[in-house]
Amino acid sequence: MPALPEPDPVDLVILGAGCAGLSLAARLASGDGDLRVVLVDPRTAFDDDRSWSFWQHDHHPLREIVAHEWSGWTYADLAGRAATHRVPGMSYQYIRGVDFYRWALAEIAGDDRIALRLGVAAHSLETATLTDGSTGVRVTTDEGTLLARRVVDTRPRRTAALLYQCFSGVEVEHGGTLATEPGAVGLMTRMRSGADGLGFVYVLPLTPTRALVEWTRFSPVPLAEGAVAAERDAELAAMGLAGATVVREEGGILPMGRMPVYEQPMPGVVLAGNAGGALRDASGYAFLRIQQWARRCADALARGEDPAPHPAEPWVRRQMDRIFLQALRAHPERTADYFMAMARGVAPHRLLRFLTDRATAGDLASIIASLPLLPFLAQLPDRRARLVATAASAARVDRVSR
Repeated sequence: MPALPEPDPVDLVILGAGCAGLSLAARLASGDGDLRVVLVDPRTAFDDDRSWSFWQHDHHPLREIVAHEWSGWTYADLAGRAATHRVPGMSYQYIRGVDFYRWALAEIAGDDRIALRLGVAAHSLETATLTDGSTGVRVTTDEGTLLARRVVDTRPRRTAALLYQCFSGVEVEHGGTLATEPGAVGLMTRMRSGADGLGFVYVLPLTPTRALVEWTRFSPVPLAEGAVAAERDAELAAMGLAGATVVREEGGILPMGRMPVYEQPMPGVVLAGNAGGALRDASGYAFLRIQQWARRCADALARGEDPAPHPAEPWVRRQMDRIFLQALRAHPERTADYFMAMARGVAPHRLLRFLTDRATAGDLASIIASLPLLPFLAQLPDRRARLVATAASAARVDRVSR
């Protein structure tokens, strides 16, 4: 039989309709370009299966879909130590998955240049010569072949990492039995650590009678979903929530301190989303970073350029994150002490800038000064250890002099 003719190429194929894929498609839909885009994903529907939180000011492009916000965030451990942070002009904001999906799908539906194909899995990518002689990408899917001038691949990948943040959460109706500090989230509460790593409870009080409660573990290996859920249920019982009504569940595993990947990407293909560098190694926060990337990538595509990858982490931040995670891995039993030391020893505005990728040299020095030096110096070559020790000493002197 003669070979079937190949389809006409589109300008862009986006693989994966999760946060990154939908964000990029929505930004393209709201722009002025004329790109033909196909977005494919094996899921057949969008469920209320996750949520995203971040620190932000009052005015930003997605303000209309923020479901809740809080002016404070609390750190606490089982030993009774606690600290609540507030930074004027900034709040901790929460977007439900269902609201994000609804926003993105509405944006995409309003642009007939963008086709969303659900229930379609992509299997292989290979370089192809397009009809005009240019180089493109052939995408093999469940529903046949797609030809594209460029591909943005946001599909999740298994990633080797220093640590894994394993979490399992439930949104519960508790009838008012859960006591929380007014206007504050429990960012890291009931912290404890041992030979198996750090564990803590994350609490978002959504109404006086409803909350999202997540149990999180830092582990050197990915933990089984059922094991983390069992620990979560035990924690709920200890908090007096064993009889609470479960409204929905969410969970996942976030790689922290991803190992370098030396794979050469194919021409015309860019990795994005968590597998492409969206996730902040030391915190697990990615939502705002994905939104910033989506705007940059959409602008580049509209100018006729290749899709923009996630920007490389600045050298200083990358080193700080890696040193911190290596120390957590080397001394899992001290992890809760490290987080409480930062929460109680670093000014809230400094710690917040660090968590939101805006840290100054002074902020970094303050964080270093709040932590015990020896476990972190052990993760450094001699020359860098001396530099860190000098910075920490200077920060301690500055703090005492004030």
